[in-house]
Amino acid sequence: MTVRYKHAVVIGGSMAGLLAARVLADHAAQVTLVERDLLPDGPEDRKGVPQARHVHVLLTRGAQALDELFPGFLADVEAAGATRLDQTRDFRTLQFGFWKPRYESGSPMFCMSRPFVEHHVRERVRRLPNVRVLEQASVEGLVSSPDHAYVRGVRVQRGGQEEQLEADLVVDASGRGTRAPKWLESLGYGAPEVSTLQVDLAYASRAYRMPAEPPDWKALTVTTAPPLLRNGVVTPIEGGRWMVTLWGYFGDHPQADPEGFDAFARSLPVPDMADALQHAEPLTQVSVFKYAGYLRRHYERMPRFPEGYVVLGDAACSFNPIYGQGMTTAALEALELRACLREGDGQGLSRRFQKRLSKVVDTPWQLATSGDLGYPQVEGNRPAAMLWAGKYVQRLLAVARHDPEVDRVFLEVKDMVKPPSALFAPWILWRVLTSRPSAPEASASPSSGDPKRKAA
Repeated sequence: MTVRYKHAVVIGGSMAGLLAARVLADHAAQVTLVERDLLPDGPEDRKGVPQARHVHVLLTRGAQALDELFPGFLADVEAAGATRLDQTRDFRTLQFGFWKPRYESGSPMFCMSRPFVEHHVRERVRRLPNVRVLEQASVEGLVSSPDHAYVRGVRVQRGGQEEQLEADLVVDASGRGTRAPKWLESLGYGAPEVSTLQVDLAYASRAYRMPAEPPDWKALTVTTAPPLLRNGVVTPIEGGRWMVTLWGYFGDHPQADPEGFDAFARSLPVPDMADALQHAEPLTQVSVFKYAGYLRRHYERMPRFPEGYVVLGDAACSFNPIYGQGMTTAALEALELRACLREGDGQGLSRRFQKRLSKVVDTPWQLATSGDLGYPQVEGNRPAAMLWAGKYVQRLLAVARHDPEVDRVFLEVKDMVKPPSALFAPWILWRVLTSRPSAPEASASPSSGDPKRKAA
């Protein structure tokens, strides 16, 4: 470990902030993590993570990254109740009107509640001797050098009093609502360009006790394609429970009452979801979370950027949560920050990191937005190359339904183990372009001809 900084400050104590603090602990004599909430002692919900009551997963690459940052992490969370699933053997998956075959893919996914995984990460960060967690405190602004070329710390409000924390490096992991654009404007840098994609998504979730005689799957996914708007997923979480999340686009949203939730499940194009819930005991009320759309802030495009300040996590890019990319992307961003810190002194680190973070974000951004641009209601540029790629991926998925070799590569790309270019390997191109498209299975036809039919 090479200590390059006397003091580093992290704004935000969610996953991105915790992982940044873990990385900084190897490079700073002291790290202070500033968090608005009073953090729970156990795996409990908290105000600052309203999406915590919904399905969360660790994709393969995210799980690898967490185990790299915290050796033994995966074994520990499995022992504590997390479930490791094979993504094809253990899942029953309806994908765009077709049931996927079940086989041993070798692509693991780790299922647990968001409070559970965040608790286990937080406890490991708290054990680091040079990390201090400052709770119920909010950062009100940045402190800079007289010429604003360097960020030298933050102004913190706590208990009605304001104090100044000096720092050699400030990491902003304060989430989608970050004030970074305003702070940068106040220092004379202007605000970053933004990319948005509106999807008008809402999802509703409820925890259930698993039935005494569970079905022959450990997780169930029902995803549809345009013009259908309704979807759902069941995953196991710690404590012998299921987390069930239903979602819909463009105003066709699940309801917050139990009756509306059940009706939405029954309206899916196959009965498997509703049948499973009939045999499970509800343990919670229905929680609803609304997500207007993607938001990406392009700090890497700014002509000037202050030294001593970096932005990551949802403060840099917020994805459609139904793709399960958030925690994995946060872990990969932390590894990228570590790589930048290991390369030498801090001069130029801020701009270098923001440019490299953009490359980390590119893959999940492309994968998710290309899927959602398939809905005609989404406003956005659809260049010819993107339209061709979208049609190609649809044909690839059709091939993958009966070709495990192709399916494994698709899973590795989805899980961020391989880049999207892997889908265009010559042997895959040949199999895809010489295949014949097939029609959706009759058993997966929609239960109503109206894709925007509301749940009663």
